[in-house]
Amino acid sequence: MSHPYQIATLCNVQSFAPHGLLLAACGSRIVSVKVADGSIVSQWPEQKNNGPEETASEGPPGKKRKLEPEAAATPNVIKITLSADNQHVVAVTDDKAVRVLEVTENGKLNELSERVMPKRPCAVLVTPDNKTILCGDKFGDVYSLPLFPAEKAEQVGESPKIETKEDVGPKKYVPAATTLTVHSGRNRKALENQMKQKDLQAKAKEGPKFEYQLLLGHVSMLTDVQFATEEVEGKTRGYIITADRDEHIRVSRGPPQAHIVERFCLGHKEFISKVCLLSRTKLLVSGGGDDWLGLWDWRAGSLTEKRDMRSGLVALFSRSEDPSFGAESPIAVSGLWVVPTQDKETAILVACEKLPCLLVSTQGSTSIDPSRMDGIRLPGVPLDVTVVGDVVVVSMDVTEASFPRLQAYRTRNAESRIRFELDEDFNTKLNAANGLVVPMPERKQLENLLYGIENLRKRGAPDEVQAKDGAVDETQDDIDEPQDAA
Repeated sequence: MSHPYQIATLCNVQSFAPHGLLLAACGSRIVSVKVADGSIVSQWPEQKNNGPEETASEGPPGKKRKLEPEAAATPNVIKITLSADNQHVVAVTDDKAVRVLEVTENGKLNELSERVMPKRPCAVLVTPDNKTILCGDKFGDVYSLPLFPAEKAEQVGESPKIETKEDVGPKKYVPAATTLTVHSGRNRKALENQMKQKDLQAKAKEGPKFEYQLLLGHVSMLTDVQFATEEVEGKTRGYIITADRDEHIRVSRGPPQAHIVERFCLGHKEFISKVCLLSRTKLLVSGGGDDWLGLWDWRAGSLTEKRDMRSGLVALFSRSEDPSFGAESPIAVSGLWVVPTQDKETAILVACEKLPCLLVSTQGSTSIDPSRMDGIRLPGVPLDVTVVGDVVVVSMDVTEASFPRLQAYRTRNAESRIRFELDEDFNTKLNAANGLVVPMPERKQLENLLYGIENLRKRGAPDEVQAKDGAVDETQDDIDEPQDAA
């Protein structure tokens, strides 16, 4: 079997591909697929066709020798985002590097810069002005970086040091124990080894050598970042919306006033893993470890609606008698997407970790109950969703080689619910991408790349969890009541 596509997104390149380029991350590669005919335009990084082995001219038949030493493992792509003008791609790899790629006139990806962050990024986006990258890491910090870094590090100046001891001169390492305080033979041997180490200098941790700025920080693990705008007194004001493991959604002002916290959206009992803005509305959608999906008026900080996910999942898996999900199984939201429907309305798609299905709910529909969440069964676990025109392309982690890793669907309103139907014409265009063979690592290594949302769930003592749940319930007697906090 081949490696699944963990990320899929659409790049609208009008000059070369009027219908757009489908950018799909497959392990360490980003594959560019021309939507019009399904041809693979390029792969980043560029793949070399040098064969690793060659049959020896002497010796027994079948004996082979390696031409070159085995190359080091390339880092996997974990995040992809596009600039608003679709001219640049920002890719994050699991070696903590943020790479900016230019979409060339022939549809290929050309790397412009590589910047290694202090901590591994977990969320990244480009501001609407196409000038700034917002990068959040799991330690709770959000940084801003220019989309195009300075040509020389000297132009930026020295980056601030996170921690340094060089200014006070070299400091020798001195063990706290002495021969007068250590008596056992084992501890004496350890002390002797420590005494042999001379002139050990405490390492100074310096910040990155490129321009960056710390905008804000959480005291908990950050999970997602969104950027929103609104008109205030005739001017457009930006807001950074962040979510964390401690059930908080924070609305902060955009740069240069990111230190100002406008409000909090409070109400979740479990971690929040994903937040998503509903376009042309004041609503924010959030999901995580709770049984429900939250719809917020983020400008007021109020929870306007809860949509139950568990009932839809139980109904879906009980019909097929699939043991993947039971009445008491935990829910961990791994993806949120907003897609158009057949009637030009809006649907919210929800993926739950390791479940081969999507939950769908409508917004603004007059014919379908918006509070209802229906389950749609898929041949694999959905990893990402992107919209190409009126077609929904789903990338999946499939367990059988006969199932495609990328599959196209159309939405259809039927019997007061939204259904997915395969788009055979578009799936034909995906044959080249589905046929691309990329070696798959061991299953454990692959799961470390694809999954991990459930690990955000806190494993506290039952009494602590019950006390915490009770405290949150008291604040949720009226979900329409604004909950501002600073």
